[in-house]
Amino acid sequence: MKAAIFTIGTEVVDGEIVNTNASWLAQQLDHYGFTVTHHVSTSDRVPDMKEVLAWLVTKVDWVFVSGGLGPTSDDRTRDVIADVVGDRLVFSEDVWIRLGESYRTRGFALTEDHRRQCYFPQHCRTLDNPVGSALGFVSELGKTRIIVLPGPPAELKGVFAQGVEPDIRALRLKKATLQRWVCLGITESGAAERVEAAVGGQGLDIGYRAVIPYVHVKVWIPEERTRQPIIDAVDEAIGEYRVDSGTNDPGCVFAEALSALPLWDGSEGSNLVFSDCVSGGRLVARLSELGVFDSYSVSFRNGPDDEDGVLFTLAADEREQTGADGQASVRASVRIGGVTRGRLLRVPPYNKELTSPRVRGYYAEQALHAWARIVRSDLREIPDTL
Repeated sequence: MKAAIFTIGTEVVDGEIVNTNASWLAQQLDHYGFTVTHHVSTSDRVPDMKEVLAWLVTKVDWVFVSGGLGPTSDDRTRDVIADVVGDRLVFSEDVWIRLGESYRTRGFALTEDHRRQCYFPQHCRTLDNPVGSALGFVSELGKTRIIVLPGPPAELKGVFAQGVEPDIRALRLKKATLQRWVCLGITESGAAERVEAAVGGQGLDIGYRAVIPYVHVKVWIPEERTRQPIIDAVDEAIGEYRVDSGTNDPGCVFAEALSALPLWDGSEGSNLVFSDCVSGGRLVARLSELGVFDSYSVSFRNGPDDEDGVLFTLAADEREQTGADGQASVRASVRIGGVTRGRLLRVPPYNKELTSPRVRGYYAEQALHAWARIVRSDLREIPDTL
């Protein structure tokens, strides 16, 4: 079942407000098994609105329209819907009475402008608004259903939950399960090449998204397909680069590794010391975003020292050379209880100098994952000496 999301509002296309309605609606529809194929926004100009709506109804089974149901002269959605579906607008005395009662209860008075909100296409079905004054409605053109929702996010969600969601549940659409992989150390094109070789040509919807330095791989597996062979094939193709499943910030793996060890619970003697000679401040920013500063006593040094605590180091390793230019490798290490464990980091997939912002961010992120692996495995046998 295909769906499109059509957002109306000059303030949206002008960039005055962010279109959160489209994002929220898409998540709901995906959850219930719709395939959302289009997100379209237009100004409040009637020709633009008519052109887009007339096009969308030829492309999808359901069109979800939001915005333009208010009482002012620039709220023209109901007029456009009626014109496109070939219906006439009819005044609802019942809605006018209920609107007046609602306003009086809240201490407001209706104006003649509010009468605009009581006109609906003759053959539509109205949708109650439990939050505000603008009722939604459902019209049809051929085999396409048009769901019209108010623009304010709280009202849109209220109308959707009360008047639309029950109908969608009743469809019992077959869903495709979204499987995610997050990779580090490979480019978007490099990940795509591996994944396509592994599961391409099987009729699967596959997507990629670069969120530097990560690459997200997404595969939608239809409900009727056996999932595990597909998952195993992608795992084998990108397994060495996979660092996360994509449900959270991938860097959370480091904070989770710390919290799993009672030794580093923030008590006296569990100071965390970070020595960063590579990332140019990216590491500090990431640790702040991950909440490490809120949970532990943290200090920073420009180089290794003998201070008590757990020392995390990110530095160039002059003993190891990689690449034709002889650039020094980068090592992430952890010192605890007088014992140090370290790992060489993968060379970044960018043709950039070590001082470039992209490479510095790459190594900061690599360090978080390397440190997490070290504290989860390499250091587990070390006695609690702090």
